[in-house]
Amino acid sequence: MKKIFAAILGALGGTSAHAEAEPPKVVSVPAESIRFSMPTIAMDSIEFDMPTESSFNGAPQFHEDDWAQLEFFPPARLPEIQNRLKELKSFEADNRTQYEWKQIYRREISRISIGLSSADLGHELDVKILSAPILTTSSQPLGQVRHGYSLELGKNAYLYGLQVNGKITVLGVSLQGADDMLLSNAFLKLNRQHGLILVDWRQQFVLTSVDSSGQFEPWRP
Repeated sequence: MKKIFAAILGALGGTSAHAEAEPPKVVSVPAESIRFSMPTIAMDSIEFDMPTESSFNGAPQFHEDDWAQLEFFPPARLPEIQNRLKELKSFEADNRTQYEWKQIYRREISRISIGLSSADLGHELDVKILSAPILTTSSQPLGQVRHGYSLELGKNAYLYGLQVNGKITVLGVSLQGADDMLLSNAFLKLNRQHGLILVDWRQQFVLTSVDSSGQFEPWRP
């Protein structure tokens, strides 16, 4: 673990680096040739901190493009989310090629408090509170999310996001090959207790509620 931490610290420009990395070479690429591997990304304003050894240990790590691709919202925002999903569906129809997208749908969403803290969630779900997530690019780490948090639902399954004044404004989900039931159980509790809805932007649907038989009720554009 110490070797992994040292490598990441070095990539971020920390004192554990053994040598300075060569500056990247500038390569010109025609704009019309650029293609995207996913239909949409979140445009949240995220700041980063250099991780310490203690904050690094146990913190989830994932690519910056995966940020908030799967996330919870308060029920009052359902009409807004439905409109966004309709826009995304139309956008994808215009920009989808066989395997890629010609353009990417940039989600600029107002981030407001959902009325809960990470400590509240940790207590309600009976899960471990961890340090903020570490975001990466395809080639290097970006850093640890400032004002971030994460909760471990189980092996390779995390809730994470941002807090402002101690209250959650982004509540995302990271499933890195994890058991889907970990998220299903979390949604069941959060929907019943707080009415939270769960959006999958890539798959373009939102889970709105749980019926009397325990079945999830999805909405698709």
